[in-house]
Amino acid sequence: MLQSVSPKNDLPLDAEPEAKPRHGLFSPFAITAFRIIWIANLFANLGTWAQSVAAAWVVTEAHASPLLVAMIQVASALPLVLLSMLSGVLADNHDRRKIMLAGLCFEMSGAIFLSTIAFLGILDPILLIISILWISIGGAVTIPAWQAAVSEQVPGEMLGNAVLLNSVNYNVARAAGPALGGLMLSAVGPAWVFLFNCLCYLALIWAIWRWRRELPVRTLPPEGLFQGVVAALRFTQYSSVTRLVMLRSFSFGISASAVWALLPLLAHRNPDGDAAVYGYMLGALGAGAIGGSLLVNRGRLLIGTSRLISLAGLTFGLVMLLLGTLDSLWAIFPALLTGGICWIAAVASYNSAVQILVPDWVKARALALYQTAIYGGLALGSYLWGHLAESMGVKGALFSAGVLMIACAFLLYPRRLPELDASSIAHADSPQPGQPGFAFNPDRGSVLVTIEYRIPQERTRDFVRASRPLRRLRLRNGADRWALYRDAGDPELWQETMVVENWLQHLRMLDRLTIADKAIIDNLTMLHEGDGPPRVRHGVSYESGSYEPAQP
Repeated sequence: MLQSVSPKNDLPLDAEPEAKPRHGLFSPFAITAFRIIWIANLFANLGTWAQSVAAAWVVTEAHASPLLVAMIQVASALPLVLLSMLSGVLADNHDRRKIMLAGLCFEMSGAIFLSTIAFLGILDPILLIISILWISIGGAVTIPAWQAAVSEQVPGEMLGNAVLLNSVNYNVARAAGPALGGLMLSAVGPAWVFLFNCLCYLALIWAIWRWRRELPVRTLPPEGLFQGVVAALRFTQYSSVTRLVMLRSFSFGISASAVWALLPLLAHRNPDGDAAVYGYMLGALGAGAIGGSLLVNRGRLLIGTSRLISLAGLTFGLVMLLLGTLDSLWAIFPALLTGGICWIAAVASYNSAVQILVPDWVKARALALYQTAIYGGLALGSYLWGHLAESMGVKGALFSAGVLMIACAFLLYPRRLPELDASSIAHADSPQPGQPGFAFNPDRGSVLVTIEYRIPQERTRDFVRASRPLRRLRLRNGADRWALYRDAGDPELWQETMVVENWLQHLRMLDRLTIADKAIIDNLTMLHEGDGPPRVRHGVSYESGSYEPAQP
């Protein structure tokens, strides 16, 4: 009889409990690699936000339509929607550091192009949007690998704090970068702001280049792009965490995009507005996010992750209602500070849920799907609110976005995320099946796996109940089909059957098991009664073999 697994029984024990690392918010800074990359990323984010201010103001000063102003946000988000999944497949199957370097170099080339046309005096709104799109394509390559690589920079017990510190980094830059960009824009013009962004990229590329770590051991060949996408979509179909994060982040992004897309117009049309005021407005959002990041963990402990997300959405909706009705900067800036707090509470919670509750084999793809959902919402919302701003005004569009945000917060309140606990997704070892005793191609032909259980009559109800999560587990990890049969002649004999695409995919299924997965399997196995463990059989399709006619 197999012992049921649990984090207590199967996770490695600490040899010296007194030597455990600190688990405070700033504990990841004790890791040299994380600290250096975090500092370099701060400079890169400063440059990015300074550039965003200059880009938005260039389009606004050219008297472009509200729709063209909003297209900057669309150009920033669209590549993340279209390319993140493919980047996630690469990041889950190859060296994430090399993928990050390739993406950052592509981003820098776009930034160099933007600086060059600005200094040559040929920058117009269309070329600007093309340049932003170029840079965003590099970001779509970088971001899934960047997000997933956090778990390679810090130990597992620090992962939640590392994710939150990266959010703090982003929002420190959001607070300081726009103000810096606004001041540089007023003093030296947009071309120098774009050049400053190019120089900021160099620090991050250097930090990633010098980062060395032990690569994870891969015993199986990498998945192809198509296989990887199918595996991610299958995982998402049977993973309630990923689906719920995508749904809630999309609804949040489509409403919150109104602030990012229309803020330059709100600043420009304000009686006291200019480039510096726009930078200060973005700075207020960033400052609120910095302060909010210090409260996120406390909020999760007090009311839970899902309630925190719902409260953040409801409050952010009220902020947009205020922005849609007020003109006074004395009222707008406190509203933006509050909006920044709500933004970090929601986005950091979404990101942490995927980082902590999704296993490593599909983490970059799950993060890519999350990014696709939230940036898809931002892109679609930016177009929608920009279009509405042409007919009902900037304030009318912001007011409508606030109403939509509040409605979504109430509608999605019953859909709860589980509380964050990384121990359940730790990798669990699983015995590998023996190779078939004949020549075959492991990448061709399906595999039929049959597991026989002998279940006493009095345990039938418990067995059927325990099999329900097993079905989701098998399909989530790679099975094409799954079924459970009861023998017509022997009612105590049950057969679990599953069909897998090929032998390699079957090996990947076994390699993907986590502590939580193994606990589900063992809950079923403990109900088995027989002389030995449940009998496992493997059948390989004839399509995987080579059957040459015998030579005379």
